[in-house]
Amino acid sequence: MEKQLVRWYFCFCKTIPANGTLHPDDGENSMSGAQGRPPYVALIGVVGRRLETIMKFETKGQRSSSVTDLLSPGSMLRGMVFGMSFAVGLTFGVGQGSAQSVETETTAPATMPVAEPSAQSDSAADPDMSAQSAAPGATASETAAPDVPQPEAPAVDQAVDPTVDPTVAEKPAAAPAGDATSAVVFMYHRFGEDEYPSTNIKIDQFKEHIAELTSGGYTVMGLPQIVTAIENGGGLPDRTIGITIDDAYRSVYEQAWPIFKAHNMPFTVFVSTQQIDDGFSNYMTWDMVRDLVKAGVTIGGHSQHHSHLPDLDIAAVKAELDHSAKRFKEELGFVPDIFAYPYGEANADVINAVKEAGYKAAFGQQSGAMSTESDFMYLPRFALNEHYGAMDRFKLAANSLPLRVSDVTPGDYTLTRNPPAFGFTLKEPTANIACYPSDGDATMSRLGDERVEIRLDGPVASGRWRINCTAMGPDSRWQWFGMLYTVP
Repeated sequence: MEKQLVRWYFCFCKTIPANGTLHPDDGENSMSGAQGRPPYVALIGVVGRRLETIMKFETKGQRSSSVTDLLSPGSMLRGMVFGMSFAVGLTFGVGQGSAQSVETETTAPATMPVAEPSAQSDSAADPDMSAQSAAPGATASETAAPDVPQPEAPAVDQAVDPTVDPTVAEKPAAAPAGDATSAVVFMYHRFGEDEYPSTNIKIDQFKEHIAELTSGGYTVMGLPQIVTAIENGGGLPDRTIGITIDDAYRSVYEQAWPIFKAHNMPFTVFVSTQQIDDGFSNYMTWDMVRDLVKAGVTIGGHSQHHSHLPDLDIAAVKAELDHSAKRFKEELGFVPDIFAYPYGEANADVINAVKEAGYKAAFGQQSGAMSTESDFMYLPRFALNEHYGAMDRFKLAANSLPLRVSDVTPGDYTLTRNPPAFGFTLKEPTANIACYPSDGDATMSRLGDERVEIRLDGPVASGRWRINCTAMGPDSRWQWFGMLYTVP
């Protein structure tokens, strides 16, 4: 009976017209940027695929629901409502492995959230593409025709501007009141540089993001304010948003900053000092950075050379941090106290070095909302680019809540075991969790009500491996927990 229902539902999905015939790949295309299809097409594509594949999940002490239960009218309605918003809002690789809650024997239809693989900065938007380029911001697809930086004449005056208050970026105004204990931080790189789609956001997309953030439902705050408030236990307005930009490309200064200024919107720029010292034409100059600081923009550390820090010995990591601190002091008159790991990559030794260098908080590139339970030396951010910058996804991420967990394994953000044995403990009762790795077929086990364990069918590819776990939270807002691991 269950198999008959699955076949019926899948056939039904593929015969519903959407301005014509619904092709088998419509769901995938709509989630990877295709325009013009009604939202339910994306949902139906997902439901069809999810019901085609019957997966088995291990469980201890939990009941299992059948496909018949999942296709009951109540479950179908909830799935259509929740799944549609999530399916339309996210872009993801349909071929990736997934692990679902043990509440089901199969991959549930739209009742389960589909977590995107988190657009990677400094690498291709595809999570499966792990190829790296020596040039920060380049991708595997971009190396054929790279944006070769061109040196330009250094600024005449390299001295510290005496009108720049070096405390601006370190002593923000008091945070607005509230009782929220979490915030969402977004990450951009380039603006209006269409030849780099994996790290660029189109200006029209960016303006739509700003329009949403100024619509009245959000509070955009400076990153130091957010970090301080959460470090002290919360007290933030609901739907607090932070904006970060990595690498100090010139388009930040020329394209994004005027828009931010027009809306009096705070943001943070993470700067790798050598990129500016080299005088490359596609990066800002120190004079430009000083202009930002004078206007109240927060500057964060991003190492000296934008290196893959886990690949360096610890002495080289410390030299990167020391040199960049020296250059910040020389050029700006202060050393930032917030850091972002190049490529989002870190390990225990790198994190200790960053902490010893005086940074009070550091950000990776894993998706999710930051909260009082987050690791303050490896905080999450949602990456935005042309492929992952659609408004549906932006709104969904902006309204997300943290999936509160503890005892995460592996504990080091660079894998020493491959395949990894991934797991975590839920701090609150949570049903219908779904976890989606960027590489590998996964099986989920629920050990009682609290512990979640994920096992993969084989080793994952070297580079960066991501896994996102999500569950529906209060007020139809998705709870989200993401991790990024460096794979040697």
